Amino acid sequence: MPCILTLAASVAIANIALNLLASKAAAEAEAWPDVFATQSFGLAFITGTASLLLMTTLYHMGRHSAFGMANGILLMGSLSIVGGTLLGVFRGNVVHWSEWVLLALIVSFIVVRYWLATGLGR
Repeated sequence: MPCILTLAASVAIANIALNLLASKAAAEAEAWPDVFATQSFGLAFITGTASLLLMTTLYHMGRHSAFGMANGILLMGSLSIVGGTLLGVFRGNVVHWSEWVLLALIVSFIVVRYWLATGLGR
């Protein structure tokens, strides 16, 4: 279980970096086709490839357990949402109160899922 959580967190970090680099590439370019010639896009491409390798490793490691695609999407997605939102807020993005509620719910359910997965909720 710790290995799966570590891999899921790694994919989430890679996805946050991918979004950050794609956003930076878009901001650096004058026209849409120019985005693909920026250094940030190249780094985003490498990061996306690393994310894919990590994701494939995660599914391979979890293949003998009840860890399937739905579990992976929810775990990696929720970690990406929480981490990416907090990074965005610390970078000066404004989040609406309803989005804070959504973030709090996601964090709450991550805690509940971890609590149940570790056997503390039995």
